Amino acid sequence: MTLTLGLNFGTHDAAAAIVHNGTVAAAVEEERLNRIKNTKVFPERAIQVCLDLVGASADDLDQVALFVDPKLHLLLAPSNLRHGTPASIGSLLSDLDKYRKRRRLPATIRSSGLLPKNLPLIPVPHHQAHAASAYHVSPFDDALVVTLDGRGEYETAVIFDGIDGQLIRRHHTSYPHSFGYLYSALTRYLGFRPQSDEYKVMGLAAYGSGTYIERLARLAHFDTDTGRLRLDLRYFDHHRRPSRNRTLYGPALVELLGPPRNPGDEITERHRDIAYALQYLHERLVGTYLAHAQRLVPRRTLCLAGGVALNCVANSAVINSGRFDQVFIQPAAGDAGTSIGAALIAGASKERRPLHDAFLGPEFSTSAIENALNGLPGGRYDVRPTNDPHRDAAGLLHAEQVIGWFQGRMEFGPRALGARSILASPRAAETAVRINAMIKQREAFRPFAPAVLAEYADEYFDLAQAGALVYPYMLATAPVHPHRRREIPAIVHTDGSARVQTVGQATNAVLWGLIREYHRLSGVPVLLNTSFNGADEPIVCTPDDAVSTFTRCELDALVIGSYVVQRGSNQS
Repeated sequence: MTLTLGLNFGTHDAAAAIVHNGTVAAAVEEERLNRIKNTKVFPERAIQVCLDLVGASADDLDQVALFVDPKLHLLLAPSNLRHGTPASIGSLLSDLDKYRKRRRLPATIRSSGLLPKNLPLIPVPHHQAHAASAYHVSPFDDALVVTLDGRGEYETAVIFDGIDGQLIRRHHTSYPHSFGYLYSALTRYLGFRPQSDEYKVMGLAAYGSGTYIERLARLAHFDTDTGRLRLDLRYFDHHRRPSRNRTLYGPALVELLGPPRNPGDEITERHRDIAYALQYLHERLVGTYLAHAQRLVPRRTLCLAGGVALNCVANSAVINSGRFDQVFIQPAAGDAGTSIGAALIAGASKERRPLHDAFLGPEFSTSAIENALNGLPGGRYDVRPTNDPHRDAAGLLHAEQVIGWFQGRMEFGPRALGARSILASPRAAETAVRINAMIKQREAFRPFAPAVLAEYADEYFDLAQAGALVYPYMLATAPVHPHRRREIPAIVHTDGSARVQTVGQATNAVLWGLIREYHRLSGVPVLLNTSFNGADEPIVCTPDDAVSTFTRCELDALVIGSYVVQRGSNQS
């Protein structure tokens, strides 16, 4: 019997997870609790929530697993010097400083006061933690396992052979050559936040054309001799760490593409075309790398992890490539998921238990919900209990109301999968416009996901069999059948695709029950699903978060536990 706590912090997306005898029992991102998006802090709140979820105290833990091996950070400086010279010579001191910061992580854990000081601490190499987070919870005994991100200790992409529960490292790409930094540099160039807003660039790409494809092709290529990605570092400056003006891209990129966009500036045709060319280049490079990986590890099953594996459009290209019979991507594929992977590695259980859903966070009692609702201003909101939240919510949705939906255990990962969601009917294109402009207060080009009853999914979307394990987690796009597009226009992106979430009764019973009831009323087995949060906020976690967001956003109703909240007659 082993109870292992896995941690990720000191980098973006701090999180904690608990693995019990090979089973992921709890996992929570710290941002949901401290309300700071992409927070890096020690995940003290997340640790306590995870302990509460498994009914344990810190004294019950057998060990703590860390998402990184600080000693391996010593290899960052020589790797950067080797591949980035001469520009990287000036970064030597800051690369060594990164090692010193990583060495302090164990001390942060021991001095937190939350965990026993003598608790064994096991460092796990970053990409191994990524790989384990996908392979060890996949249904595959044997698989090709590939991790792609910005950077771990010094590696940026690693190929593993997953065989009989073991991960055998076969190949890697070293910093500063990085799939993640390629995409992040252009994300910043286009006026968005790197390591946060890459998904916005992915959505914007659908509005562009191929004008800049040839120019962006200069930025990176695949070296067939070594099997590694190679950036043309003239266009980047992430390897020049001491620069206080570091922007990830260099002056040569501005010469190549023109002036960068400032945040808040109008998005022009040029920006759309650059996003299109970036996505095109990214998909081509990832596809080439996976082909190389499959030659090294000739398997027809694939596990993907790392922040790059959150690019839904690229994932769709992988799924449709014909190279793989089945693809599995861990729903929290970014750095938050390394908390799971590290714990799985450290636990070293011989029993591997596939992940059946991502509802690994806290749920709240009726009394907690009632306490949150008691804080609503009297007379401004109508609050009523319900014996059938599914029926009442479906009625609101059928009447074209946009609702907040707060039920059960919170999801782990960046996608709202039906526990902390904003839901709407997909039947009117104007609904998407309204949600973007008034409720989410975000860019008009951003698409919404369809949540579809799994048994009807093929009737509405052109789904590839290889993606069956990916679609439930909203991690790949698929074409909407042309004859269905007029029926569900609010979730159809400009290129005719949608980021599909298939909803099965066995794995997502709460959302399945709601969509089934909506289908009974409307004849449509699809709902628009987006995350329950305001602009630039984490997804809501607690009843207080849900009530606060509901009152600030222009949602029509909130269905929270066994209560329905609507604005009073004097509310617009």
